Amino acid sequence: MKSIFSFLLLTTFCLLPFVAFSSTFTSTNSILLPTTDDINGLPVPVQDLDGDPVKIGEEYIIHTLLSNGKIYLIYVENTTCPNGIIEISGYYKEGTPVKFFTKNPTRPAPFNVVRETNDINIMFSDPTTTSLCVNETVWKVSDPDIKAKGLRFVVTGGTLGNISSWFKIEKFKTERPGSYKLTYCPTCSINDCEDVGVQVPRLALTNKPLSFGFKKVKKSDA
Repeated sequence: MKSIFSFLLLTTFCLLPFVAFSSTFTSTNSILLPTTDDINGLPVPVQDLDGDPVKIGEEYIIHTLLSNGKIYLIYVENTTCPNGIIEISGYYKEGTPVKFFTKNPTRPAPFNVVRETNDINIMFSDPTTTSLCVNETVWKVSDPDIKAKGLRFVVTGGTLGNISSWFKIEKFKTERPGSYKLTYCPTCSINDCEDVGVQVPRLALTNKPLSFGFKKVKKSDA
């Protein structure tokens, strides 16, 4: 009877709106509290590098702010589809664009923006991706890599809406506007989120989060 009650309690908790919980509790690293100062009383939207809300389903380039780099999709193993997510510092070329999706991506404003408490899926939106690989671009985290001392890399091959592919965007404790970190949150437990950093050059779960920013892709740039 006790185990049934615990299951029901956990299920209820998972279904509660996430706006009630502070993102402070999703990681062991110091972050700023999300505020509820928008006109709808909701946690503030994540802002891009131009100060605009990051919108669901629109294309963005992910920048790494401290190293002046960008995020790219590449082949890192002998696979049919590109599966590696890497960071290249300095000017190289525009990174691989991504789109962000929440659990209910078709909801109208004010729910059509990414907020600091949202569980999100991240999906590469690469026009060069072949039709064979178009459904293989959602981010997830790999199993521990024995060759890399058990590191868990951020890779593609996830599923939209799947709990094992959930991330969060949290405000990073820095003076730079538009600075955020990514955390991987595969369950509804507030203690299970881990920071995304870099194990040169690949993104991986680490205790040293990267500082990310998001730049909207303009139609003229596509």
